[in-house]
Amino acid sequence: MNHSGNCFIFTLFILACYLVTPSLSFCGIGLRRPWNVSINNFVPGDIVVHITSTDHDLGNHTISSNGKYYWTFCEKLFGRSKFTGNFRWGSKFQTLALFDREIVDICEFDISSDQVCHWIVNPDGFFVSGTNDPFPKGWAKKKTW
Repeated sequence: MNHSGNCFIFTLFILACYLVTPSLSFCGIGLRRPWNVSINNFVPGDIVVHITSTDHDLGNHTISSNGKYYWTFCEKLFGRSKFTGNFRWGSKFQTLALFDREIVDICEFDISSDQVCHWIVNPDGFFVSGTNDPFPKGWAKKKTW
């Protein structure tokens, strides 16, 4: 029996299974760095955000005033990753895309470094930046409350 042939077939089988996994990411095979997304709360009082994507439900997160929530993920091999947040601040509610093709265009500025996307939530609305410069320089307003 040819063991090297069996190892080759087994390796191909594992690779094929890996490639059809819906949540496969570039990170798993080293072709892309992970994305780091942060949400900074600059409203007086707590905000609650429920974050979902087509593959994951990150659940509800309470972010205190001047607090931060962040997560890391890897883009899917096929299709574009998309994360949506449902925000609640007292009686106010807003839904917005936290990561999609449009947001990538704002946040992706240097593919040789870590991919980051920073969000600020303040009483005026929701702002995004890929550089985290002091506000408001370099921040794009995406929505109001």
